[in-house]
Amino acid sequence: MIFTLYHSQGAWRKPTALILSFLLIASMLSLSAQTSQLLLVGILLGFTFIHFGFGFTGCWRQFMEEKKSAGIKSHLWLLALGSLLFFPALNLLPDYDIAVQGAIRPLGANVIFGAFIFGVGMALAGTCSSGTLRLLGEFKFRFYWVFLCMIIGGTFAAYQFEFWLTFSQWNVFSFATEFHWLIGLLINLTIISFLYLIFSTIEKRRHGTIAPLLDKNNAQYTWGISPLIWAVALLALLNFAVLILAGQPWAVSWIFPKLGVVAIELFSLEIDWDFWEFSAINETGLNKPLSEDTIFLTSLGFFIGVAIYHLISHLTHSPTKNRKTNLPPFKIRTIFLTTIAGLLMGYGAVIAYGCNIGGFFSAIISGSLHGWVWFASAFIGMWLMLFIMRKFKPL
Repeated sequence: MIFTLYHSQGAWRKPTALILSFLLIASMLSLSAQTSQLLLVGILLGFTFIHFGFGFTGCWRQFMEEKKSAGIKSHLWLLALGSLLFFPALNLLPDYDIAVQGAIRPLGANVIFGAFIFGVGMALAGTCSSGTLRLLGEFKFRFYWVFLCMIIGGTFAAYQFEFWLTFSQWNVFSFATEFHWLIGLLINLTIISFLYLIFSTIEKRRHGTIAPLLDKNNAQYTWGISPLIWAVALLALLNFAVLILAGQPWAVSWIFPKLGVVAIELFSLEIDWDFWEFSAINETGLNKPLSEDTIFLTSLGFFIGVAIYHLISHLTHSPTKNRKTNLPPFKIRTIFLTTIAGLLMGYGAVIAYGCNIGGFFSAIISGSLHGWVWFASAFIGMWLMLFIMRKFKPL
């Protein structure tokens, strides 16, 4: 039915778009308060990504290949704005009986290796976890296969989680909690500013100028502010809303082993997932039904938000702001590479305690040291894979 509507023509487009919106609102009203609220936040996250053409992989790749830093610097804006919200919240909200905890995880070899292979997967697939969810919502069928491979990779990582715990693990460390939060915030913002300066300097050396994110003379900017900055402001606020509603920041990679376990039970597979070390550590979350799983709900909302926005844009002849994916022809080689990419990203995200959302965005704005290591490792992994792909590009 969806695909019939998607290809509908003429006068039925706008009424169909209105009907879709009405059905979405009606279905949400039938849900419990917290469920509907988390779904709504997820939908708004999806709207933000697709409306502003926001993403992670494309911005990293643009800097690595063209030395244009506007996109990756928008991520630093995202980290700065998020830190301004999260550092005081993680310290002050518990005093008002609001239970919240940041994405703070221990640092170990699992984070370094997991983030590295996640970065390799980003280069191969041309997307990341949040980007894959967006492409699912845009009905890019190739990425349904990528998503399935991420579930398989993430479930296998959960199975092997005990192996990764045998490596050295340092204690958790967060600039938001180990120091007074104002001092920790200053340290986090200093690191962000230092990286901002580095990226700007590299761009200026290559191009002789720096593309501004704030420019009153740019007709494409609203009130002189780049769409990327509008996007990061909304994303920081929406992640804060997730923190308040769910008690923890936005994350995505949890759904890979979660859906893997659901599939094991649904198809009665001969796999004793109850005995995995990962299952013992995450027993409460794995036993929750999907309708009560906060990470699944925001991810589902994200998908719904992108799909509704994309369908309405298509039905009303308003093209969505799709990023350039430069998808190669769908050949055996492409299937092989996307399979490897999905497996690497699913596996890497689970053992590294997160993907570009939970391991990068939410972790760093929670002050977690492992978030900065995740960023460095994933960045190096993606850069190295792109370098190899350029060197061995098939004729």
